[in-house]
Amino acid sequence: MNTLKAERLPLEFPAGAITMVFGANGSGKSTLLRDLAGHPPAGSADVPALLAEPHPALDGATAREYVALGRSAEGTVSTAWTPHDDEAIDRVLAATGCSGLVNRTATALPADQLQLLAVARVLGRETGVVLLDEPTNHLDVAQQLLVLDAVADLNRRRGTTVIMVVHDLNLATRYADHLVALVGGTVAAAGRPSEVLTAELVQDVFGLPARVITDPVAGSPLVLPIGRHRVLRPEAAEGGARFRTTRLDDETPAAQEVPTEAKATTTGQGGGDTAVVPEPRRPSVEVCPTLAFGLTAVDVQDLGPSFRRLTLAGPELEHFGTGGHPLDLRIKVLVPPPGEDAVARMRGLFADLAPDGTISDDDASGWYRAWLAKDPSERGSMRTYTVRSFRPAGHPGNAGPDPELDLDFVLHVRREDGVLVGGPASVWAAEAQVGDEVIILGPNRALCGHDYGGIEFRPGQARRILLAGDETAAPAICSILESLPPGITGDAFIEVPSVEDIQGSFTRSGVAVQWLPRGMQAPGNLLEAAVRSAVAVPGAGAVDPGKDFEDVNVDEGILWETTSGSGQPFYAWIAGEAGVIKSMRRYLVRDVGIDRKQVSFMGYWRTGRAEG
Repeated sequence: MNTLKAERLPLEFPAGAITMVFGANGSGKSTLLRDLAGHPPAGSADVPALLAEPHPALDGATAREYVALGRSAEGTVSTAWTPHDDEAIDRVLAATGCSGLVNRTATALPADQLQLLAVARVLGRETGVVLLDEPTNHLDVAQQLLVLDAVADLNRRRGTTVIMVVHDLNLATRYADHLVALVGGTVAAAGRPSEVLTAELVQDVFGLPARVITDPVAGSPLVLPIGRHRVLRPEAAEGGARFRTTRLDDETPAAQEVPTEAKATTTGQGGGDTAVVPEPRRPSVEVCPTLAFGLTAVDVQDLGPSFRRLTLAGPELEHFGTGGHPLDLRIKVLVPPPGEDAVARMRGLFADLAPDGTISDDDASGWYRAWLAKDPSERGSMRTYTVRSFRPAGHPGNAGPDPELDLDFVLHVRREDGVLVGGPASVWAAEAQVGDEVIILGPNRALCGHDYGGIEFRPGQARRILLAGDETAAPAICSILESLPPGITGDAFIEVPSVEDIQGSFTRSGVAVQWLPRGMQAPGNLLEAAVRSAVAVPGAGAVDPGKDFEDVNVDEGILWETTSGSGQPFYAWIAGEAGVIKSMRRYLVRDVGIDRKQVSFMGYWRTGRAEG
């Protein structure tokens, strides 16, 4: 993994990501940045002296001036106060919307303009690594968002590694890929925001009681601090809602329900610190874009050595879908853990998400974290699959009266001493029988339409398309082919392990379909050769070669970029093993010169990585 390491702490920062560092005053945040920059202080505990002393390695600037720092790919260090490319600074100022707010040539600037200019100077260098120490200090809320948007744009455009000290946890989680919490110069937590930011961590870091919910705008964790004087405002009690009283000094909420007339709490007087928290519940089908569907296997078919199709049915599927053809619709399959009544126990975990359930707004958006917090022996495994086909109730091909969907599983299993070994989903699918029960998570048709995020095939106005993938992409490609109308042309290439894995495919379009059994060849060789043959590099001068884009380490990150095709005539959809997809993406965009906005590519899996 490409990382930037801290010398004094057991920390590695992921390359190409935005890391936010937070902690109370004096926890060592700025010292950590100095360490990363290669300029640790002589006495790391002597923070006041450090702030006042000029630092020779920083061209004589004091640490108070050390607002923002950039390190180039070659390792050279520059502060925000050394000479910079004025054109680059102006470009960053314009990109942040601050060009009218900052006079770059002025000799004396207000604190906010000074801060904006300092950040612009660093971002204008476009170095490989950027370290920022409280870059939003002195800025109002609008200016803070402008700066963070500029940092995020630089990160996405160039793959720049960003490590930033912040105080605003909610802005940190909205923009961060990685969080680091410091307490007393030690690491309290590090990882993805959704995994590490909890009410317990906020208490440990700041000594602050808080609730952590899901941000309704960004989907990231949102911290709600709880102060001493907490009053439930009258307007919060509208609609006849009921409220649950919670003792903040208890580990578990009290179960007592109080009427809506309760409008205030006692704070620190007789009986401890008490808060009244609204917990209105509504029908899940009205508020949850994702629902949990309890289904039963009504048919099992072996399609070849590598494929097994499970047909799942149930009355709850009346609420499933996006109102149109499933295309390459992704759903989650909850693979039950070993043991009797495992599915019944899992139904209890997802009862609120069932179509007939009721749920609070907080729980509607926080179901994944709640599931992740459960013991693996209770929650089972969650895996992503593409819907091969969906048939409403009454379809002549259905086995019974209920709606049905087909899921095609690629079986990566083997037998060792008579026991089936492989990933949990593969083993479960290989042993599944008619009558087995399972839970899937999928779109609520009452709230999800054609723009649903689980569908990536969006060709726009393109009339010629390319579909390419290995066996893991075969269900999606076959489903897409069935949806294409006459008049669409192009090529579809599907690489599978053996001749026996070739399936029948239907399309009304003019797309030519080729199945590529690889046999003893390395995965991806036939697929990439077919793509290169179908989409050849134009002659000299026919197109401008595409620009290089940021590299993605497919062993550490996820190769996934999808677009909505515009009015251009060609569109490509490629999916499968991440290393192969990365190579094909580079060929199509860089060598052929296809607009990357017309190419959707998805690394479904990676060689050597556990089933995901």
